[in-house]
Amino acid sequence: MERGHYVQLKPNVWKWQIGPKAYSLKKYERHDDAAKIRYIHDQLAIIGADFIVPVEPYPDSLVIQQPWIEGGRKVRFSQPEDRIKSLSLLHQLHDTRRKIAWNKSTHFHEIDLIRKWTHRLEKWQQLEPFLSKKLGPSKTKKITQLAIDSLAQLAPIRRERLTLLHGDVVHHNFVMDKKDQLYIIDFDLACLGPAEIELVLWSHRVLPHFDYDLQALIQEHPSLRKIDWNYLLFPNELMREWLYAATLSDLQLRGFLPKLKVFTDKALHHTPQLWADCDRLS
Repeated sequence: MERGHYVQLKPNVWKWQIGPKAYSLKKYERHDDAAKIRYIHDQLAIIGADFIVPVEPYPDSLVIQQPWIEGGRKVRFSQPEDRIKSLSLLHQLHDTRRKIAWNKSTHFHEIDLIRKWTHRLEKWQQLEPFLSKKLGPSKTKKITQLAIDSLAQLAPIRRERLTLLHGDVVHHNFVMDKKDQLYIIDFDLACLGPAEIELVLWSHRVLPHFDYDLQALIQEHPSLRKIDWNYLLFPNELMREWLYAATLSDLQLRGFLPKLKVFTDKALHHTPQLWADCDRLS
């Protein structure tokens, strides 16, 4: 590494302070992965996209260097203004397909959401002993059945107009600077797909903040009228969080499980109304 002061944030991520300037450094294991990140930022920079943090030259080709966002804060999906800004940013990202031929690049695979969720269900079923013990057999079976029933009624999303998808629209990948400029960071999971897929995944993230009220979600974000609401019925957030819980130590679980159980109970309580709303509005 170069001179300066380093603070390790993750096994492969550092904050680098050199004089008055600070940078984020992220080291990848594969050259292809680092090259993908550079390609995305280079292409977006060419068209003047202002929602990315530029990638700067660094001696090690496995390392991505970017300016540190001073005073940056993660968006809060509980706040309407943050939801509106983050969804608008995603629309801007997806609209770049009009200027950038993302589908011509070899850096990206195309996402198949039904296949991905089917695999998630398989992993869930493999972990049923753990889930039955920590979540309870009744709730485990209920979530399993919800996943099976929702997958059974999904129609593949049309593959026309493929674009770049960020791939991980969790709140901490949207960062606001001191001037309220919003950036999207960490394109590690970027892939190709219809924009609708990412709008579905973003909706899954924010629905809990509407108490799973589909009508309220659409009222605040009219552009979501275009998506297939049946995709909102898959218990994606519940399954992802419980599968993550299965990777934790007993000590970590003691702090994580109480919050997860509250989240689970709330989701299951509102699920019947969500299904009814989806049927009524479709």
